[in-house]
Amino acid sequence: MFFNNIEFQIKDIEDGLKTNGYYILRGAISNEICLAARNEYFTCMKNNDLHAQSQTFAPKEILDLAWRKTAVGSGNGVGEKYSQVLQTTYLPINENILFKNLHYCTKAAIQLRNILTNMDKDFGFNNHLKSGTYWNASRVHHYPSGGGHMSEHSDTHFPAILNESNIPFVQVAVLLSNRQEDFHQGGGFIIDRNNKKIFFEDESILGSIVVFDGSLKHGVDDVDPNCVIDWNSSKGRIALFSNLYVSK
Repeated sequence: MFFNNIEFQIKDIEDGLKTNGYYILRGAISNEICLAARNEYFTCMKNNDLHAQSQTFAPKEILDLAWRKTAVGSGNGVGEKYSQVLQTTYLPINENILFKNLHYCTKAAIQLRNILTNMDKDFGFNNHLKSGTYWNASRVHHYPSGGGHMSEHSDTHFPAILNESNIPFVQVAVLLSNRQEDFHQGGGFIIDRNNKKIFFEDESILGSIVVFDGSLKHGVDDVDPNCVIDWNSSKGRIALFSNLYVSK
């Protein structure tokens, strides 16, 4: 993994978070792996039905299977209220050859998060989903061309559940799409500590990892609002996240 040299970048990341509220590790994951990961995701789109916004699943249901659903409206399933239009695909918890490259990207994001928060690098893995334990909920967020978006907001849910265990909170995203190739308008942004709106994506951002302070305002501006949404299209803004959820 790219973590062979990550110790040389940790201070830069921490300084970026402190000064600006975010840091971008460009080219952290190779184009080859990211393109393969995208293809795995597109295959998953074709092979998995799209569930409704209100449908839920238990973690044990996705040990070896993906779960694909819309996220449309003002509720996101974790109690926060803001407008959003996207589809979310939860990846299998267990490593699966069909998701080999997506798992690679996920593990990179998780290990970086754990290093930055002074946790064991494998924290959240292999906990057997016992009640009250944390597990890594890894998922692909796909904001389709045609108005995919997430309104400007600050994260409150994840910091709250982590504070109970004194675990620091930081968001880590692997970017799997390029502006001007996969979409043209809109995209992910943050309002940095200088109150400046910073867009994450450009024409060569694929494979970069964005680390940001989720307590700052952030979101996704309308993606290609001049198009018509097609939930089965590969077009749009795509990013991979992994957050700690609590087993019940």
